[in-house]
Parts: sequence; C-alpha cells; structure tokens
Amino acid sequence: MNSMGTGKRIVPPVSGILMLIAGFFNILWLIGVFTHVLDVKALLRATAVISPFPYLILDVGFGGNNFAASLLALIFLLGIVLSIVGGWLVLKRKTRSMALAGTAGACVAAPLLGIAAVIIILVSGRNGKN
Repeated sequence: MNSMGTGKRIVPPVSGILMLIAGFFNILWLIGVFTHVLDVKALLRATAVISPFPYLILDVGFGGNNFAASLLALIFLLGIVLSIVGGWLVLKRKTRSMALAGTAGACVAAPLLGIAAVIIILVSGRNGKN
C-alpha cells in the first residue's frame, strides 16, 4: 500500500469509483430528463435522496430567482465534472489534492456517495501517516 520511504499517501481506488458513480449517475439523470425518455416528476421523486441538488434548483427557479437557479445549475454541473475528473485521477493514482476536489464535486453531485468518498479518503490519510 503506502511505501514507508516516500511519505506519499495513496488514496484508495474505492473513493475514485464512488466519485465516478456520482458523476455518471447524474449525467444519465440529465440525459433522461432532457431527452424526455423518463418522466421528469417521477425521476425527481425517485432520485431526490441520492441527488437533491436538481430539486433545489427547480425550487429556487420556480420561486422566481432565476439568477440563483442558474448559479446553482452551474455549481451542479461543475460538481459533476469535478467528480468524474477527480474519480478518474484517483484511479490513475495521481495527486491527493485532486482527489479532495473530486470528493467536493461528488458531495454536490450525489451527497451520499460524496460523503462516503470523503470518509474513505480521510481514514486512509490517518492510517497512512507514520
């Protein structure tokens, strides 16, 4: 696992897989909504626990604050991108800082998976210290 001489901490690949699942789940969700393959209302109800951010965006948008809804939509899309890029780089064994950015994106895209990825990274960081 962690080589004794380098001091480099290795992020477990499970956290990268969770980040990729969070990102790709939301991409599939967006494709389903925008292509009208799936019923939007039923899809929102079914996925509200896994990814509540689209619910929040719609709530703010229908509340009349279009700027805030647009800003939240951009944050959501940035979270998806960070989640996928961070997950990919974790699997490629790249930097730990990008792994943390990926977990932040996963927390926005799918909070349950993102929190699990954060916990895995933090626990691995504590166990990796000598």
